[in-house]
Amino acid sequence: MTIINRYVLKQFLRYGVICLGVSIFIYVVINLFDNLGKFLAKNASALDIMLYYVYLTPAYAILLVPVASMIAVFLVFGIMTKHRELLVLKTSGFSINNLFYLLLATGVVIAIGTFIFQETIGVWSQTKLIEHQQERINRRPKRENLWRRNFFYYGEDSWIYSIRKFDGRINTMDDVILWQTTQDNKIRKRIDAPHARFDGVWAFENATLRQFDTLEHEVVTKYSLLTMPELAEKPTDFLRRVKPAEEMNFLEISAFVKKRQRAGQNVAKEEVELNYRFSYPVITLVLLLITLPISVVLRRGGMAVGLGISIGLSFIYWGFIQSSRAYGVAGILDPFVAAWLPNIVFGVIGLILFFRAPR
Repeated sequence: MTIINRYVLKQFLRYGVICLGVSIFIYVVINLFDNLGKFLAKNASALDIMLYYVYLTPAYAILLVPVASMIAVFLVFGIMTKHRELLVLKTSGFSINNLFYLLLATGVVIAIGTFIFQETIGVWSQTKLIEHQQERINRRPKRENLWRRNFFYYGEDSWIYSIRKFDGRINTMDDVILWQTTQDNKIRKRIDAPHARFDGVWAFENATLRQFDTLEHEVVTKYSLLTMPELAEKPTDFLRRVKPAEEMNFLEISAFVKKRQRAGQNVAKEEVELNYRFSYPVITLVLLLITLPISVVLRRGGMAVGLGISIGLSFIYWGFIQSSRAYGVAGILDPFVAAWLPNIVFGVIGLILFFRAPR
């Protein structure tokens, strides 16, 4: 790597970190002023408020990495233009393309790092944020639920539970119905029982087992006690809180989607979120494609203009993303298209600008 490449990369990373820190600080201050009345009304301590924003910061960092990278590009090339450094490089025969490809490669690394950070620290902090808000801000002590009423549970091996009452203290279920579905969402087995208990395996009292073949013929068998060792679910599984997609990593979301799809459930929201987990880090690379060619053609007042372009482009991009996701959740767009359409549209614009911009 040449001295010029090292200099530009160092400046880009330096300004990127500064811009990211400033952007996060601004977001935190705005959020604090917006919620300060709520915090005071709930008598939240200064330490609890500080921890709230500690847990919130990773989400802001993920959100603002593309914007910080974009602003950093305008700062680097704006300063180089102001000091006529770009002109000197061009007249000396140095290709600006080298700097473009260097920053694009850096953008790829940033995108990968954002994805890893999002799936580890980001998911963890989101879970801690919700717990902290409930227990320390809203003053709702964490209580261990030992029973549930009237719920469905989607188990392993395509089993679906409908349970009127579950008592975790004695590991029993009342008025339970089980369905086992096929890959095409047809019922393979159905079990009805007024009572079930767990003692190493689930045992259903006075159970009625219905089995359906491929021709939809029904075979009914009654049992005074039906043991089901093939059921993988334990009593603790029924008491576990179902996490929203924001608190899952992409592997957990993928498993959740597959399980719900086997049960014939609508998982459009989770499918959009799953695809969005992969598409969002790429935004940094797309924005670099757009801002790099623009940054080298700006002259007087380039940095101020670049800042304005960054803010305007961020709002347009974010609005497009949110609209596309909403259409995906509503089922109007395919989840993959909903998550990737903004990147595709802005990526095409970026490629056109990248290859047509004067160097």
